[in-house]
Amino acid sequence: MRRRAEAQSELKGVDGEPATQRSFESASDRCAPKSGSLSEVLGEGAVRAPRSSGAPPSLAGTAPEARGHALRERGNLLLRRNDYASAARDYDEAIALFQAAGDGLGQAQVLMDRGALRLREGVPVQAARDYDEALALFQAAGDRAGEGEALRARGFARAEEGDLGGAVCDYDLAIQLFLQLGDREPLKPRAGAAAPDADGAGPTESPRARPHGPAHARALKSRGDLRVRLRNLPGAARDYSTALALFQGAGDRSGQASVLKARGDMRLGQDNMTGAARDYDWALTLYQATEDHLGHAGVLKARGDLRTRQEDLAGAERDYDQALELFTATRDVLGQAAVLKARGDMRSLQEDLVDAVRDYDRALALFRTGFERRGQAATLKARGDLRRKQFELVAELVGVAAADASDLEDALSDYEQALALFEVLEDGAGQAGVLRARGDLSRIQGDLGAALALYLSAKRLLDVSGNAAELSATLAEIARTHALAGRAAEARAAAEQALARADRATSPEVRELAEAVLSGRITARPEEGATRDSRVPISPGRFERERF
Repeated sequence: MRRRAEAQSELKGVDGEPATQRSFESASDRCAPKSGSLSEVLGEGAVRAPRSSGAPPSLAGTAPEARGHALRERGNLLLRRNDYASAARDYDEAIALFQAAGDGLGQAQVLMDRGALRLREGVPVQAARDYDEALALFQAAGDRAGEGEALRARGFARAEEGDLGGAVCDYDLAIQLFLQLGDREPLKPRAGAAAPDADGAGPTESPRARPHGPAHARALKSRGDLRVRLRNLPGAARDYSTALALFQGAGDRSGQASVLKARGDMRLGQDNMTGAARDYDWALTLYQATEDHLGHAGVLKARGDLRTRQEDLAGAERDYDQALELFTATRDVLGQAAVLKARGDMRSLQEDLVDAVRDYDRALALFRTGFERRGQAATLKARGDLRRKQFELVAELVGVAAADASDLEDALSDYEQALALFEVLEDGAGQAGVLRARGDLSRIQGDLGAALALYLSAKRLLDVSGNAAELSATLAEIARTHALAGRAAEARAAAEQALARADRATSPEVRELAEAVLSGRITARPEEGATRDSRVPISPGRFERERF
């Protein structure tokens, strides 16, 4: 995996540079895949509810020259129905038929479809191989537009497998290629046309028709998504604005809606609630007009997240319920799982612990069905947090020794599973979140040594990931632990670092904790570190053995 700084420098380096054949060929050499190395990957339009629940059509008696195309269509239908095994068989047979017939373009198109299937199955490395092969076939056939789509899809697969530098290269190449194909006319204003971006940019018009505008827009939207992930938010905003104008010029309402939803997500992450709400509402209008049920459901889920942040929990629940109904109707397993996990989070805030656990249980089962490890890890962490909260509430009332050990055991089990998944995914921030939660449990049990070891391990991971808010929260817990152990100088130093690293995403509770340590309101008590609930071992493994 390439370093974040390298990927960011490459992202920033392409802005405003005109595409030339020499620059394209040079970049192609630089971005060649290394050996060994979900949603809208292909961007083929709206996904609507299945019109029929019957069996896919039989291909008995179909002429060989038409069978490959029919197999591809049936495979796509089976993929929408989440019948991955049957879809894979149809794609494999179609690829073999096109290969035997010498139809490179037909073979490339099915490879693109099979790559999307493999992404859904959670195997991005195999998906990237399919896109590699499709790219070579498009190049051999002289299909530049197909080449651009394959580069974009491969970029998505590379990002999923953690090769962010490779993803940057592929997106840049795709965008340069579409510019070479003629999508270079600057966007010009048109008086009186209302723009969906109401942040003071003023009225704009759609650009004149571009032959590859939608494909170019999809590549820009994908690069914008990656830039958000890399925290290059100004670059992401530029990509989204240009993609939105291109989709608007092509009359592609689903494309416009997908960009608005992504930009809304970015603005929500920036605490721009007004801008996010405006983007979500506009996207909902467009998805409803196109009867794109999956897109509609995704935006409802996002607006539910926004309303949860705004503490409009009744409105959030309505959005989640509608989204869940749509995802269920379209048989989107992962969509259902994401909504259930979000609704569980909301119910946890309401202290509706029984229903929250029920939602987490259902979400976890669906994420496992869909082979989605990141969703599994996040749900296990959330369920562990809820069980830890139950243990803490009881411990505060009756004492640690009298609290129900089953809640503690269940929380530790969830954390262990989540940590293992985050390690496989190489998600340092995710690992750090679990380690900090386990540190909290150790501190509550009075084992300050184990707590500090876990917090310091979390800090080391966050030093690399660059998440300022999480780092600040972890430093505040380190400060509290030092204070409880009677190490005043170390406590003060950690509290000062916590406040220095805080950003606008840092919660008021974290700031208050650090300030409490600095003011001397948190001090050692005789029983701290001397008592510990020995019924359940903390067993932080290698982290407990680290020196601190």
